[in-house]
Amino acid sequence: MRQALIKQFLAAEGRYVSGAELASRLGVSRNAVWKQVESLRDLGYSIEAVPRKGYRLVERPDRLYPWELGAVLTTERFGRHIEYHESIGSTNERAKALGVAGKPEGCIVVAEEQTAGRGRLGRSWISPFAEGLFVSLLLRPPFRPWEAPKLTLLSAVAVQRAISEVCGLESKIKWPNDLELRGKKVCGILVEMGMEMDAVSYVVVGIGINANLRVDVLPDDVRERATSLRHELGRPVDRVALLASLLSYFERLYDQALGDGFRTVLELNRRLSSTLGRRIRVLTARDEWEGVAVDIDHNGALLVRRDDGSVQAVHSGEVSIRA
Repeated sequence: MRQALIKQFLAAEGRYVSGAELASRLGVSRNAVWKQVESLRDLGYSIEAVPRKGYRLVERPDRLYPWELGAVLTTERFGRHIEYHESIGSTNERAKALGVAGKPEGCIVVAEEQTAGRGRLGRSWISPFAEGLFVSLLLRPPFRPWEAPKLTLLSAVAVQRAISEVCGLESKIKWPNDLELRGKKVCGILVEMGMEMDAVSYVVVGIGINANLRVDVLPDDVRERATSLRHELGRPVDRVALLASLLSYFERLYDQALGDGFRTVLELNRRLSSTLGRRIRVLTARDEWEGVAVDIDHNGALLVRRDDGSVQAVHSGEVSIRA
């Protein structure tokens, strides 16, 4: 009922709606409406009640409540089953547990705060309360294991599109899993996979976006490399709208990949790349070398022209852009 009531308030666009009208639309009693309004107030909503006028939503809390997301969601699968946490160690770890437990594709885990958030290569991810967007999506794609890494590139395009739609900011994709604004990191993506024999059992896509992160509180060394949407815009970002947009773009791109492959995703990665055409340093478990990033191949690997003229495909490792 919370979700339906929020929808009614949003449709009213700040106008008063009578208790009788709300009760009629929701198919409940006026007393049930009043109880639900009181429960929303307890959760931080500012709702005015005026005799002979009704109720008016004045302000919503900056929280990723499931009913808030459900009120604006346009997807068919992703986000229709939401597990919400105020605080959790890692949304990816929880989503992997859901994958092992057999939960359906499209489930998402959302948290206001992560106490043990992780990025690629085991790095920690700063996840302050209610300042970022931390979400993990559960997938069950009919892919071979070697195709799953392409989901990182797909996720990057979905994030780029959502940031553009909601914030009007044009971010770039730093191969393979970062989004940048003015050369500084604003989003990281971590894709993890569960396997049975040689088949994919589940895939978890973890996305962390510096939405309303206060950059001034970051350590000096991190501040040099990271930014946030709030910092770039000069105002807070609607995290619910950002998540709804992200899930919408992800679902469209994912369905397209299931039907026609990753050709469109790869082309969009090339077009939105901050890496191609740049001199980079590649660090792998075995060696370290430099070259110029020239393309992304059909497998999603980064093609790099080494200084001796040879072209090498980079499938994994750390890539840093040189001056």
